[in-house]
Amino acid sequence: MSSPSTVQLRVFRYKPGDPAPHYDTFAVPVTPRTTVLEALQAIRRDQDPSLMLRHSCHHASCGTCGLRVDGQEVLACVTPLADRGPVVTVEPLQNAPLLGDLVVDMGPFYAVFTQAGMPLVRSTEATAASRPAAGIERLTRFENCLECGLCVSTCPVAATDPLYLGPAAMAAAWRVVQEPRGQNPARALAWVDQEHGCWRCHLAFECSTVCPNDVQPGQAIAALRQRLALGEPAPPGPAAAATRPALAPTGPARRVGLRAWLDPRGRDVGYWAFVLHRLTGLALVVYLLLHLWVLRLLARGPAAWDEFIALARSPLFLALDGLLLFGVLFHGLNGVRVALVGLGAAARRQRGLFWAVLLLTLLLLAAGVAALVAAVH
Repeated sequence: MSSPSTVQLRVFRYKPGDPAPHYDTFAVPVTPRTTVLEALQAIRRDQDPSLMLRHSCHHASCGTCGLRVDGQEVLACVTPLADRGPVVTVEPLQNAPLLGDLVVDMGPFYAVFTQAGMPLVRSTEATAASRPAAGIERLTRFENCLECGLCVSTCPVAATDPLYLGPAAMAAAWRVVQEPRGQNPARALAWVDQEHGCWRCHLAFECSTVCPNDVQPGQAIAALRQRLALGEPAPPGPAAAATRPALAPTGPARRVGLRAWLDPRGRDVGYWAFVLHRLTGLALVVYLLLHLWVLRLLARGPAAWDEFIALARSPLFLALDGLLLFGVLFHGLNGVRVALVGLGAAARRQRGLFWAVLLLTLLLLAAGVAALVAAVH
């Protein structure tokens, strides 16, 4: 049993050539101010010098210590351990090639990020005498992205589409559109206006949830879609094909696809909207196939109709009809949410929209099930 001042750190381990990844558990002493990065460095120093991790600034400015802690993407240098329970799981970022232990290859991330054409190079410094220009209330930072990759790791679309441009790169493209500084914003719009660009995003907003510097990449993607949808299509010229190197993990098997979708740790409500939208869509396809099968049976004649009516009155059939009604309602109403947010109409209210969609779905489901039961009985 661990003492109150000790935490068991369950650390993901893998080296090239290993048959499979595994987890090693280390007991580390903590104080109320001990961070995950400090604990990992203590493990390297005192227990296992072979542990691979990456860090630099120690104050959330460089983004190099991005990790998954208990399933949520964080910067290890500013994530305290004391309030996380007696056992804490530490893993590398997802959707990036794994080099070893907690280190991933950020090369593909930077390769696609630079394609956005980020032009923001500061040429002057703000001084005590600096004053905002007319019409501007205050001076603030326009570019806050740390290029840490947390948003790409948590993105459910990036888990299944290795050519997806990703939230960090598209947020950079939106900043180019907002502030070109000699760049061509039309080219940035052309770059995201593609199958693996802004239209591939399902607006789960997991990227905005984990962003440590409030960049809001989900809102940026919604703004790009609004700009394209409302009359500023990308002109011909710049190539729209994705040239991003694949970010599929290499080496050990890691969570991708459905396994990544259904990992519940550290997820926000928009993520569950993404999962339910996919699952209800698949369920509707299965229902349509069953519907065609039932129609084929009913083509046999009156005897088949009598058998079907008897089946339709059974509790199991009524329960399945209730599930079908939930799938239809949620899939349709959440589609409205995605359309509204994608047009930029409610990007900053997507959580409220999700709960409204879910509540409306449940109310309509209750009314539909009551009507169905009343009709049968």
